[in-house]
Amino acid sequence: MILSVAKGDSVCTALNEIGLGVATRKGGSVLIKVNLARPPEPGHPRTDPSLLTEVIQYVAQYRARCAVVEGADGFLRQNIESIGLGKLIQEYRVEILDLDLEDTDCVVVDDEKHYLPKCLKDYDLRLGMPVTTKRPGMTFSNNVKLFVGAVPRRMYQDGGARAPRPRVHDDLHKSVANIYRAVMAYAPFSLFVNSGRAMLDQGQIDLDQILVGDDALALDRFVLEQLGLEPPEYIRRLAKVG
Repeated sequence: MILSVAKGDSVCTALNEIGLGVATRKGGSVLIKVNLARPPEPGHPRTDPSLLTEVIQYVAQYRARCAVVEGADGFLRQNIESIGLGKLIQEYRVEILDLDLEDTDCVVVDDEKHYLPKCLKDYDLRLGMPVTTKRPGMTFSNNVKLFVGAVPRRMYQDGGARAPRPRVHDDLHKSVANIYRAVMAYAPFSLFVNSGRAMLDQGQIDLDQILVGDDALALDRFVLEQLGLEPPEYIRRLAKVG
């Protein structure tokens, strides 16, 4: 299911329609994976703070335990404060979990070992809030690729400095697909909320709608079609897996 909300309208109606309220009341805890490894800067947008605020307040009305998580090399709290949400986090007693610092379990997909934070399993519901990007020369990133930021950096080093998790880049599309498959087998995410600023080949834009969906792969394929972009290899791999 994919629901669309006009920019400027409340996302709460779509969250109700897709069943988050009922599930939150039943489960009692929600984990939100954001894109906030570093503070936003020109050309590098992060999860939209106003949209994140709406989702946190929505969860709070059900008195559910809530956590915001990201692999930020120990700086997640500072990054959240940098986008103006420090008081919100305190007011609603939101837990902040930097996934780069968490203990892990090993999950094997095909011939790859991936290391997933154990804390993902501590919450009844898991929700992703990515940023849509397709920079020149770079691969498309949105819901599926969000989970590369969930695996701890220390487990993906090879002595190089190409990226925060250089081993992922040895076979990028295979690893992106397999990290997603590992997460969905270990601690599946049931909801994704897309909106805010996007970075595309032509530059930074503000998306004109909020998309709420319950399937990361389907939502990525929908966004790719809307933007007129070819699916990257990792999307094609996952589509074949089914």
